[in-house]
Amino acid sequence: MNAFKRKSLYLAVVAGLGSVGMAGTASAVNIGVNGTGQVLIYPYYTVRGGTDTYVSVVNTTNSVKAVKVRFTEGKNSREVLDFNLYLSPNDVWTGAVVNTTNAAKLITTDKSCTFPVIPASGQEFVNYAYSGAVATGIVNAGGDGETASLDRTREGYFEIIEMGVITNATVAAAVTHNSTGTPANCALVQTATMVMDATGGANAVVSPAGGLMGTASLMNVATGTDFGYDPVPLAAFNASGLGGIWFAAGDIRPDMRNAAPAVSRVFKGGSVITTDWTGSTNGALTGSPAVNAVSAVLMHDAVMNEYVLDTTTQSATDWVITMPTKRYYVPVAATSATGAYDPFTKSFAAGGACEPTTVSFWDREEQTPSTPVGFSPPQPGAVGTCLPWESTVISFNATTTGGSNVLSSINTANIATSYTNGWANLDFFQSYVSLAAAGNSPAGVHTYVGLPTVGFMVQNFKNGNVGGVLSNYGGNFNHKYTTFINGSAAE
Repeated sequence: MNAFKRKSLYLAVVAGLGSVGMAGTASAVNIGVNGTGQVLIYPYYTVRGGTDTYVSVVNTTNSVKAVKVRFTEGKNSREVLDFNLYLSPNDVWTGAVVNTTNAAKLITTDKSCTFPVIPASGQEFVNYAYSGAVATGIVNAGGDGETASLDRTREGYFEIIEMGVITNATVAAAVTHNSTGTPANCALVQTATMVMDATGGANAVVSPAGGLMGTASLMNVATGTDFGYDPVPLAAFNASGLGGIWFAAGDIRPDMRNAAPAVSRVFKGGSVITTDWTGSTNGALTGSPAVNAVSAVLMHDAVMNEYVLDTTTQSATDWVITMPTKRYYVPVAATSATGAYDPFTKSFAAGGACEPTTVSFWDREEQTPSTPVGFSPPQPGAVGTCLPWESTVISFNATTTGGSNVLSSINTANIATSYTNGWANLDFFQSYVSLAAAGNSPAGVHTYVGLPTVGFMVQNFKNGNVGGVLSNYGGNFNHKYTTFINGSAAE
C-alpha cells in the first residue's frame, strides 16, 4: 500500500461541493466535477505509429486569461516545450502534435497570441531538460540515466495552467480577437520585457478564475481510429485574492507547486474530506506542500477498466496510466532501488522508477486466475509487477514492444492473459508507506492510500476492407477508481 497522511480540517456529508462553505476552508484544490477548472491535465499525447495528437483549450468565461501550456515527455516527465498563451473571452485555441524526422513538434494555425511565437512550420520539442551529465536528486534538468534521444519526445502528457485574469484594459484589448477573428496587437505581449504581475501596474493580472475546458484526440488516419478524451480539470487550484501566478515565457513555472492554499478537497462516499497540507515538506523539488494537496485529489488505491482481445475483430486494448505529480517525489539515483518520498517508493534510474502494483483480471463470466499476475517482461531487479514510467502504457498480450500495442508506445508494460475479454483491477494496495506531517486540525490524521493517477483505456477493432471501405474502429473510456482515505472515525 502506498499512502501518505495529513491532518483533516473537517469531514462533512453534503449534497455537493457547492454546499461546502465553512469559514477558512472555502478554497481547496479539487477535481472540477463540472468538467472545467483552472488547470487541465491531459494524460497522454503521442506521435508514434502514425498517430497525431490534436488538442484544444476553451476559455468559457468573459475574462481575458493568460495560461501556461506545458508538454512533458513520458519517461520522467521532463519538459520538452512550454509557452504562454493568451485567451480572449470565449476563445478556443487549437494545435496538433505531429511527428518529425528527429522528434515531435507542435503545429498550429490558431490566431490566439502566444509567446514565444509558434512558427508557421511548427515548433520542435527539445531534449534540453533530460540531456547532459546525470544530475541526482529531485531535479527538473540534467541526465537521468535514461536515453537523451529526441525520440523520448514522441510520447508523454501535457498540462495547461491558468496564470490569471488580465485586468489591464490595454493588454486585454491587444489580445482580444476583433471582428475578423484576429487579435488586435499580439506584439504587445510577445516581448521578453512584458511583466504581468499583481501590483496593480500597467500590466496587472489577478488570480485565476477557472472556466477552462478542453479536448484531445489521438488520430491515426491509416488505421481509421480517433481516440478522443477530456482532460482532468483541477478547480480552485489558486485561490482568489492571491494575485495570480503569472510567469514570463521561458520560466518553467507555474507548475503543481503553485497550488494555493495547500489544501485538498476530495469527494468520498457522499462526504467531502478537506485536508490542510500546510507545513508538509515531502519531496516536491523545493519541499512545497502544494504538490501534496494536488496529489491527494488524484490519489487512487486501484484503477479499473475493461479489455477486449477478440480474435474475430483482431481487437487490442491499451491502458494509459499517468502520474502527473510523480516527478516531485522521485529522485534520480544510481539505481531504482534507492528510496523515494511517499507515496512513491522507487527512485529513477535506467529502466525508470519501478513502482510496485498487482494486477487481477477476470473474463466476462467471472473466471479469474488463482493468483494475481505480473507484467511481462519483468524489469531487471524488480520484485513483482511495476509501472516504470511517468506515463506508462499497459498493453494486453502485446507480442513486441512498440509493435502490436494499440498506441505503439515504447513506455510499456504488458499483461499476458488467456482470456479474450473481461475487466482488470490494477491495485496499489501493497506496501504501507505514510507521509506524516504535523498539523493543527482537530479532526485527526487522514492517510491517503495509493498513487496519484489519471488516464484512460483505448481499444480497436480491425475488420479490414468491407465492400472496399476501411472498416476499422476505435474507442476509449475513462478509468474507474477506488479511493481509500483512512484515519477518521466519521468515515
